[in-house]
Order: sequence, then structure tokens, then C-alpha cells
Amino acid sequence: MMLEGKRILVTGAARGIGLAVAKAALTQGAQVVLADVDAAALAALDLPHVVMDVADAASVAAGVAQSVKILGGLDGLVNNAAMLDESHATEVTEARFERVLSVNLTSILRVSQAALPHLDGGAIVNTLSTQAMFGQANSVAYATAKGGGLNLTRAMAVDFAPRGIRVNAVAPGFIDTRMAIMADGTHEHTTDWFEGIYVGRRKIPLARAGTPEDCAGAFLFLLSDHARYITGQCLAVDGGLTATY
Repeated sequence: MMLEGKRILVTGAARGIGLAVAKAALTQGAQVVLADVDAAALAALDLPHVVMDVADAASVAAGVAQSVKILGGLDGLVNNAAMLDESHATEVTEARFERVLSVNLTSILRVSQAALPHLDGGAIVNTLSTQAMFGQANSVAYATAKGGGLNLTRAMAVDFAPRGIRVNAVAPGFIDTRMAIMADGTHEHTTDWFEGIYVGRRKIPLARAGTPEDCAGAFLFLLSDHARYITGQCLAVDGGLTATY
């Protein structure tokens, strides 16, 4: 029960990695509130939840306040909410670029600042991506947001340390969530190029895409007291993808 008694808020928790983290935390003794913009999906889960749009400051303030009321305080925050975007650098509009950054990058600071008065020696874990470290075609807005999230994690770790708050990140690789569905509706893990390069040629050394459940343990570790001397770090959960070139 590595999270016994911990009170944790998880954003983007209606599905995918966020939901897997929330469920895993519950099995380890935590109290958890799930936050998401999708009210219907949250209601179907029958778990403590709040509706929150991480791109809207008023919604964030209200959602955090409601979560604190449910939990009685906060010991942990997982900034997982995000949106996928396929944008080419020559074509992306400024409005689209700023929208992606607001949801994927600025929201980390927005939610963390709202939670800060309620965190006492707690832990924050931000969900990034292996795109935080590498460039990829048609991902200029998404990759920029995730790359910014990497240094934001480091900066927050330094600034929040005097409060006894640790800040780390998890960078998933190819994970089987709805973000794996490309703009044309194709599941990227079923494409010939994924099967040929990432599986067949073991660009991913473990030769498969990951699942949300594969990611959950990294979050639980960083939220727990087992990671009490770890801050400002990013743990890649990618089947070895970032070990290849």
C-alpha cells in the first residue's frame, strides 16, 4: 500500500493513462479524485470526480476547490490532461498553436498553482511524452508543448522545493490510448510502418506498444515516499524507444 492515506487529484482522468493511474492509486491505498472536461465519461465511472477544463482558469480554480473539499486536502497532483495535435510547422495557425500549448503546457502551471496552497510536502507528476526529447513530423505544437513541459517540470521542482513539494514527470512513448488514433481514423499501432520499424526492427526494443497500465507504476512511484529524494526528473516509459536511434 505505497500510497496509503495519500490524497491525489488526477487530471485528464476519464480514460487512458489518467484513468489507469487513478485506479492503480486506489489499489495502493490512496484517495483519488478524477478530473476531466468530459462530464459524461466521468459520470460513467462511478468514482469521485470533478468536471474541469484545464484550459480555463475559472474552471481549474473551481475544480481544485471541489477536489480539496472531497479529499480534505491534497498530497499529490497528476497533471495528465492533454490534447493530441497533428500540425505541420509550415501550416499551423497561431490560434491552433496557442490552444495546444494552453491545454498541454500552460495547464500544468495553471493547475499546479491552484493546488499549491493545499499541498504540504506533496508531489506533482506531469505527463509528458517522448516527443519532449525528440522532433517528429507534423507535431510542431504538441512536441513544443511537451518539450516546454520538461523544462517547466525542472523549474517547478526548483521553485517548489522550499515548500517540500517534489515535481517530476513521466514521458510515455507509444501507448494504446485514443491518442494513437490518427487524424484519418487509422490506429497508428496497426500501420505497416509501425509494425515494420518499431516492432519488426525493434526501434522499440520490447517490440510492442505500451498500455496505460504499463505507465501507472511510474506515476505511483513518483507520487510515493519511495521517491522522497527525487525531484526535477523525467522517467521515460517507452519500451526502450529512447535508448535507440
